[in-house]
Amino acid sequence: MNRFKLAILLLLGLAAFTSCEDDEQKVNVNKEVYNLMKDWYYWYDQLPNVDPNSYPDPVELVKAIRVNPPDRWSYVTTKQELDAYYKQAVYIGFGFGSAFTADNKLIITFVFKTSPLYANGIGRGWEIVSIDGQTPTPDNYTSLIGPSEVGVTKTFVFKSPTGQTTQHTFSKAQIEMNTVLMDSVYTINGKKVGYFVLKGFIELTATELETVFQKFKNAGVSELICDLRYNGGGQVNVSQLLGNLIGGSIAFGRVFGQYIHNNKHSDKNSYLYFSTNQYSLEIQRAVFITTSSTASASELVINALKPHMDVVLVGSKTHGKPVGMYTFQFNDPSIDWAIVPVCFSIRNSNNEGDYYDGIPVTVEAADDIFTPFGEVTESSLNSALNYLGLGTKAVTKSYVTAQPITGKGLYEEIGAW
Repeated sequence: MNRFKLAILLLLGLAAFTSCEDDEQKVNVNKEVYNLMKDWYYWYDQLPNVDPNSYPDPVELVKAIRVNPPDRWSYVTTKQELDAYYKQAVYIGFGFGSAFTADNKLIITFVFKTSPLYANGIGRGWEIVSIDGQTPTPDNYTSLIGPSEVGVTKTFVFKSPTGQTTQHTFSKAQIEMNTVLMDSVYTINGKKVGYFVLKGFIELTATELETVFQKFKNAGVSELICDLRYNGGGQVNVSQLLGNLIGGSIAFGRVFGQYIHNNKHSDKNSYLYFSTNQYSLEIQRAVFITTSSTASASELVINALKPHMDVVLVGSKTHGKPVGMYTFQFNDPSIDWAIVPVCFSIRNSNNEGDYYDGIPVTVEAADDIFTPFGEVTESSLNSALNYLGLGTKAVTKSYVTAQPITGKGLYEEIGAW
């Protein structure tokens, strides 16, 4: 019997199954999840034959059977965490992103405005020297930062970019996210340049994007730099909104993307189209700042715009996730699992979309983690402005290579702690 329900949600969709049973004990959850994967999973014909009951829970089951490579993304989480992130723009944590440098220094890459770090003036470029007296490393960081539970308390020693150290004790709580981390309009050589940093594509993002693009349109922006360096993706409809705000004026009515499912669900294949928005810019090109953390719905926007306007990438090549996911949930409210497998690929109007190795950049540039977003001396923004020929001078300084570190599953997409 079909035990799940389905509704479109993200580069994900949402599904659910109807259950005759009244409690979880009557449902073999792992078996149902395994059967689900054999039906909807994009690479269902490559799944291994396993005994689903040999795994302790569906989290470990899906992690074990997903076809990797290329699938680094299918996961299982709880319904509460999923709804909190996508619908309420909240998650449990401290409210910051981080990356390790080549010499294993842990650096903060961004901070949400509701984070206790933000309230204490701690932001991008600060180093986390210790957590509960221990030095963080790529190997111990996840255990040091603790589980994603309200009330988990940690004592941090921070070092500012100027070398001052400070100690704070913070507790994990619900963090309300601002997905637009910053935005600005520059006037350079008589041209208006709009710049913004976008962290994700969740329901809140739609309002934030329209506010920013209203500002850009009122300012007469003629060049756009969209910073997606830490954007791990999210909802397709919100990424489509960004595409409409950037390219809707010239791509109206054209194909934004096409969904391609496995051969069991080819009837679900469909097209998305560009439309205009009252705040759509009238521009001929867009510059995107990207890194290996630019994934999924972020890459979708870039790929969708390519056939219709001049698209420039600055930074480093993207993550490489040309596929989307549906979220399946049991109808039975006592079963708290949300299963999020890859179920389809998305291609643009030129039928391009197999960028599993990432989308290459036009101009290579460093993620200058010690320089605040928006400063024209920051390497990636500086390189973008120079590409546009807007009179800035290339900045000569040494850069520190850093690798972002994130949680697994849903927290990999959230990309913050």
